[in-house]
Amino acid sequence: MSDAAMTFLSNYGAFALFGILALGSLGVPLPSSLVLLMAGSLVARGQLDLVSIFAWGIAGAVLGDQAGYLIGRLGSEGLAERLAERLHMAATLDRARTATIQWGAISVFLSRWLFSPLGPGINIVAGMMAYPWSRFTVWGVFGEAVWVFQYVGLGILFSRSILGVADILGDLTWFLVFAVFAVLFGVKILYERRIGSAPLQSH
Repeated sequence: MSDAAMTFLSNYGAFALFGILALGSLGVPLPSSLVLLMAGSLVARGQLDLVSIFAWGIAGAVLGDQAGYLIGRLGSEGLAERLAERLHMAATLDRARTATIQWGAISVFLSRWLFSPLGPGINIVAGMMAYPWSRFTVWGVFGEAVWVFQYVGLGILFSRSILGVADILGDLTWFLVFAVFAVLFGVKILYERRIGSAPLQSH
């Protein structure tokens, strides 16, 4: 798949990146971060233009985010859940709902680049919860810009060992996702115990 993705990027350039990131942000299981690393590697070799990669990459990711938000906002909850099942992201949708309720705008921003596996789910959940579109868009664009700059930059720096870097970053991302949800779950349990043990006030 890696060789095929590299060939695809070499032949179609920024337009290929645009389509891959748009579909990936919508929830289609594509190796989007790996593709960004490869794009950076091709930039380092002089085969792709850096400005075009940044512009089209961010545009594609934001388009996918907006599509997911509209599905959640305009469709029924059943439609969103059926889509999540079809894309094998039902569990991710549940985690995204928890993160969105707990953290709001911060969850939108961080799920673009640090906890990217949650991004497609948070897009749909934000729409379902009628989260303000302007705030979702601002934080989403900011986060996608960080993501594209981060991975393309790493691809440029480590162009000769790009696949090894991709494996390390993939493992680290999932570790951070599970660590954050373990902390959130622990905080929730402590909060519920504290509320349950608090004495009732008389009026």
